Amino acid sequence: MRQFLYTSLILQLLLIILLVPSSLAVSRPRGKKKIVAKEAKEMNICDVQAQQAPMYCYCNNNGLQNATNANCWVMSKLERDDPMWGYFTSQIHLKELTFTVRQIDSLDYVPSQLLHQLKNLHTVIFQYAKFHEIVEHTFSNLVGIVKINLNRNMIVTLHKNAFENMRNLTDINLDENRISEINRDTFVNLPSLCKLYLNRNNISTVRDKAFKHLSLLQELELSSNQITSITHDTFYGLRNLQRLDLRNNQIAMIGKRNFAEMPELVELELDQNIITYISEKAFDGMHNLQKLRLSENLLMKLPQDFLAGAPGVYFLDLRENNLKTMTFDNIKPIVTNLYSTNSHFYLSDNELICDCKLAWIWGLRNETKNTKLRDALEELTCFLENNNATQKINNEGLGKIQPPAIAKEYSADNSRDDGNEYEADDSSYNDEIDENSSSNSNFYDKISSRMCCIKHLFELKLEELPCPELSREDLMASEQPSSRHENARVGSSGSSWFSSSSISVQTDQSVLVTFSLLLLSILLFT
Repeated sequence: MRQFLYTSLILQLLLIILLVPSSLAVSRPRGKKKIVAKEAKEMNICDVQAQQAPMYCYCNNNGLQNATNANCWVMSKLERDDPMWGYFTSQIHLKELTFTVRQIDSLDYVPSQLLHQLKNLHTVIFQYAKFHEIVEHTFSNLVGIVKINLNRNMIVTLHKNAFENMRNLTDINLDENRISEINRDTFVNLPSLCKLYLNRNNISTVRDKAFKHLSLLQELELSSNQITSITHDTFYGLRNLQRLDLRNNQIAMIGKRNFAEMPELVELELDQNIITYISEKAFDGMHNLQKLRLSENLLMKLPQDFLAGAPGVYFLDLRENNLKTMTFDNIKPIVTNLYSTNSHFYLSDNELICDCKLAWIWGLRNETKNTKLRDALEELTCFLENNNATQKINNEGLGKIQPPAIAKEYSADNSRDDGNEYEADDSSYNDEIDENSSSNSNFYDKISSRMCCIKHLFELKLEELPCPELSREDLMASEQPSSRHENARVGSSGSSWFSSSSISVQTDQSVLVTFSLLLLSILLFT
């Protein structure tokens, strides 16, 4: 019995000896893995020492969990599963994060997972990446982010719901990309978005109601694109927009109530387009508009009351167009605003004809206390028509010059068919273009016989301004604001703006009345 027990004990000892080394062999690698994992977690993204690392981050504080601002330079290809993305756990308190790509093709995606991990992040910036597209849900449910800057990242396409459900987002900058189209539902549920920048892209089309979810947007910039047309629904939903920048596009006309969806608009910039036509009701409903910029377009004339819907405008820029005249009816709805010290009115570098339709400008120049406005008006020049100039003016020896191009001709190549239907009220637009084109075809043949000189407007005497082919009704409308337009009185002195022209009209009226009474007497007594 003892021998049996002794034998069993020996066998158990042998078994233990055999099992212990194998268990140690198994346990050692596990311990090593834990140590490696622990070391990986503790890698500081702000203090990467490896010389061949694909990314280096420069932080405002290199201590673990102390940085709030990191500027990361991407030096080489950074894959989605690169372990460096995990290093950001060493700085979970980052508030501002910038990625600057130093080598092309090094970053072609947005690391959305990282953005979700950094709960304190409020500003994210990407520069010089090669995204090409912002896919659906790329920036989605990032509730802490306030500003996103994606300028200069070769973005071509913005997909549906690319930006959505970001309740604190106030600014999106998409400047200097290659975006060609703004589609519906790209920007969804962004209740705090105030500023959207889309300048210097290749945008040719903005879909109707593309901004319908941005009811609190205040600034929208679309300058330096290829936008050819806008409609009433282009800006649908932008009820609180205050500034719209459409400079340097290819817009040819402003149709009826194109901006009516933006009743709070204060500043509208339409410079450097190819606008030839503005509807009489283009600015209807824009009672808060204060600044209107229309310089460097192709306008040849303006509707009489085109500013009736925007009576608050005190800054009007019409420089460098092809305007032949500017009547009092054009300016009547805002003329009282031009007397304030902060008003601005620019009309230089047009093709104004020296005639009595410009007579109201004398009154504005003489009575306004705004020195800047007065100086701007005194720079105005006009073309004096040779066949209408008075003998006295001709005798002053005005120097002859080569007549400049008064109108920029529209070639057939500039006609566009964008598939957008405008309001029926604007059906006369195409007729007007055709009329202007035909009238300009012989322009250079006629101009030499019609024009002799360029003259500063205020070097001419008011009573000597010619009045070619002007009806009495037009004359009274453009020259007698105090009598025909009581709502447009200007100045406090009540002095008359116009002398000989208005007196001439009144004399003609008196003769007509006397003749009518005489004729009536003859009829009664016969």
